[in-house]
Amino acid sequence: MEFGLNGSGGNLMRSIVLALIFALANVVTCQAADDPVLAEATGLTGAVMFLDSGAPGMVLVAVRGDSTLVRGYGETEKGNQHTPDGASLLRINSITKVFTTEVLVSLAAEGKLALTDQLARFAGGAMVPAFGTRPITLLDLATHSAALPREIGDAPEGANPRAWPTRDIRWRWLSSYKLTWAPGTIAAYSNVGFDLLADAIESAGGQSYPDLLRARVTAPLGMKDTGFAPTPEQCARLMIGSGLGGAATCVDTQATDGSGGLYSTGNDMARWLRHNLSDANGVLALSHAVYRPRQSMPVAIGFDEASPMAGLGLGWVTVAAQGVQPMLVVKSGGGAGFMSYLAFAPGRDVGVFVTVNRVDFPMFFALSDAVNKLIASLVTR
Repeated sequence: MEFGLNGSGGNLMRSIVLALIFALANVVTCQAADDPVLAEATGLTGAVMFLDSGAPGMVLVAVRGDSTLVRGYGETEKGNQHTPDGASLLRINSITKVFTTEVLVSLAAEGKLALTDQLARFAGGAMVPAFGTRPITLLDLATHSAALPREIGDAPEGANPRAWPTRDIRWRWLSSYKLTWAPGTIAAYSNVGFDLLADAIESAGGQSYPDLLRARVTAPLGMKDTGFAPTPEQCARLMIGSGLGGAATCVDTQATDGSGGLYSTGNDMARWLRHNLSDANGVLALSHAVYRPRQSMPVAIGFDEASPMAGLGLGWVTVAAQGVQPMLVVKSGGGAGFMSYLAFAPGRDVGVFVTVNRVDFPMFFALSDAVNKLIASLVTR
């Protein structure tokens, strides 16, 4: 967004616009940046992103080099006059998937599994469908190319939707499911695929999946508020969602721990962004790499990023460089009253995470596009 306001009249109008934006946005900087460029780049841009979103509140995280900035806007719940900050609890929904794949590659690096392993190896005797002689592999699950649907269906009447489906229900469903195309040939977004992947990770790792995630990812990074079973103290910090589908209450979400159950905070997501940008041990190159180039797949279903998908990593979507915008690795998530987007420029040390407590898809496309442009303003291709 550009403001072409020049001269004394333009300066006055610009001052009025800025004053109005910041008054409406109710902005608070929760964690100061030691980089004045980062602070300036996110100042007006962040306020405009928030106002355009129509959400009660927003948390914006930006990382550049060694600097991190976390900003909160609006309210944690409509009408409560409490501005979110870096400690506000969020639902990150499908961004959960890229945490799942980090646990996956950590086990692969230790030889406890291989990406090319068949899912049947971890099925505990349950039947796993194949398409002719083509089986489902862990790589297929992690790249949404296992020929599985988005969901296994709605929870039956009387079932607790927070605890459904259980692992047993998932695998019984899988044993009766018929693949309609060969795995590895078409990309179709699948939540059930990532929950099955978490089950396989659990079998390979010899611990519960939440324990593996904690031990291998969140605890070493100091992400103390990222998990599936928030405490009462954490629940008291939860932003309340709005929009399509309404808000979800603060409950245990382990039934969807591989696909979308994670809670987190702006402060924790800043650590996650910096971790993905640094990749000190090189393991994340396994998950960031493109395994399914878009041009190799005749169809890609359910990928709603702001920019065209160039390829699929392990849970991650790669967006090709366009004009001055560098190549990006991105992931989005929506549901439970929240929409979130995370993007970073590999090798350029810049990344952004944003979440709003409102579900609205047209709004979200504009929000994620604004994030991509913010990154392009901080670093070019």
